[in-house]
Amino acid sequence: MRKAPDMSERGRKATGLARFFRQQPDRIAALWRRMRLTVHDADPAQMMLSQLDGLVEAFIREIGVTLEGDDTSPWSRTKAVLRLSPERGARALHEEFAALRRCLVDASEVLGGGEWEKERINRSVDEAVDSAVALLQKLRDSRVEGPRVPFGGLVVEYFERPSRVRHVPPGARDGRTAMH
Repeated sequence: MRKAPDMSERGRKATGLARFFRQQPDRIAALWRRMRLTVHDADPAQMMLSQLDGLVEAFIREIGVTLEGDDTSPWSRTKAVLRLSPERGARALHEEFAALRRCLVDASEVLGGGEWEKERINRSVDEAVDSAVALLQKLRDSRVEGPRVPFGGLVVEYFERPSRVRHVPPGARDGRTAMH
């Protein structure tokens, strides 16, 4: 039977997990990007246009700071760009955050994080989801109350309209008469 780790061992693992999140957020973000491409049967070009793509590394880094003991919201400390797509709606945000949560919790388990770390990760992601959805609703209707936990970065509305510009390769005839 395996003995429960003492507090010093737990502390070392928690410190290692926090340091990994702070120093190597790109590794978890890469897992998240791969997961999104494989889990969803969507067009890869569409999946590359994630609403969270510009902020994942910064958010993971701030979760690492939280795991080190900072009590402020990692979502409020995240300095990045959140792209909100009214066309995709709240469901797409929930799906992206769910994939991120899975990657963060999996990394925590692999690196020896315990229940305290998982609780902090889940609380951080819950705050981020709630805030992002509230911001999306506020884009649609300015009378709606803003998020309870503010986002620390820049929020932009992301338009996904197909381009009407037709590309004609050089030298190809496009059927128009040339004017000289």
